[in-house]
Amino acid sequence: MMEYALKLTVGLIGVMLVLRFMGKKELAQITPLDFVYALILGSIVEESLFDPSVDVYEIIFALLYWAVLIYLIEKFALKSRRFRRLTKGQPVILINDGELDSKVMRKNHMEVDEVRSLLRRHNVFTLREVRYALLEENGQLSILKYASEDPPTRGETMKQFPENVRSHLFIDDGKVEHETLEQCGYDENWLKEHLKHETGYEINDIFFAEWNKNDGFFVQEKQTDNGSGNLNHN
Repeated sequence: MMEYALKLTVGLIGVMLVLRFMGKKELAQITPLDFVYALILGSIVEESLFDPSVDVYEIIFALLYWAVLIYLIEKFALKSRRFRRLTKGQPVILINDGELDSKVMRKNHMEVDEVRSLLRRHNVFTLREVRYALLEENGQLSILKYASEDPPTRGETMKQFPENVRSHLFIDDGKVEHETLEQCGYDENWLKEHLKHETGYEINDIFFAEWNKNDGFFVQEKQTDNGSGNLNHN
């Protein structure tokens, strides 16, 4: 049992390190090659765990060797466009000037309803709004709508408007996020004072509190026994 626990621990740490080694890009999008990476990585750990003849050091070697292979393949893909296209694929135009390309759909084994499903993820509920759509390497769609379907921007409708700013989570699940407060140049005393002044709530009453310079606080109080919690827009 101790050997099994040790293998499991080593496998978990190894997978985490390999994923970090692969970079944030690999976590944000999955290409066919990335899928193979993850599949074999999982197989290495699984086979090692349940095979008593495999030593912990062999697991470490296998994970390190696989990480090195991934690194070399990614580096080569950066240098060779042909190799990158072969292993990762490339974007293709699925909708061109409002018209679905049936050849691209057949090549990628897609139906019209699947295309509509992908469009709905972009809040597009009809094909008539889309002028161009690219099918990316990871199977997602990047779309360009007709200009008539784009909502007007504040720059087009207003002469003066506040610039967008980041929102910060100062209270999460009833706990004060001191690190976030410090990054913004504030402390818990500031939080208590401004929360009470702007929302009327005490820190202990709040489930979460989000804040930005333009709009102030957006908070939700902790749920009561009936499961409800009031929202407060400042």
